[in-house]
Amino acid sequence: MNVDSNMILSVVTTLGGFELIKWIVNLIRNRKTDKRKQEAEADNLEFGTLKETVKFLQEQLLEKEKRFCEQTDRLRKVQDDYFELMKKHSQTELDLQRYRCIRKKCESREPQNGY
Repeated sequence: MNVDSNMILSVVTTLGGFELIKWIVNLIRNRKTDKRKQEAEADNLEFGTLKETVKFLQEQLLEKEKRFCEQTDRLRKVQDDYFELMKKHSQTELDLQRYRCIRKKCESREPQNGY
């Protein structure tokens, strides 16, 4: 029985040793492939992160451009109102110069104020 158990043990050891050698060979062969896969996955994750960052920054830029356009439009409206008021003020000053009389109790003064 001792011979039979040694024979069985040697067969199992031989088959196990062969499987170990096959596993080591596959490990060496697949190491480069696995490394490339891992690098590709890391690059893909990094690309996705960069893509999301670019999208976020573009959205912020669009919002800021929109606010800038709104503020520019508001500034132009205020400037237009200011220039219109300046025009009216200048016209009023001209009218005052035209109708203002230096003499007291002048008949041509408009409106008459009793002086």
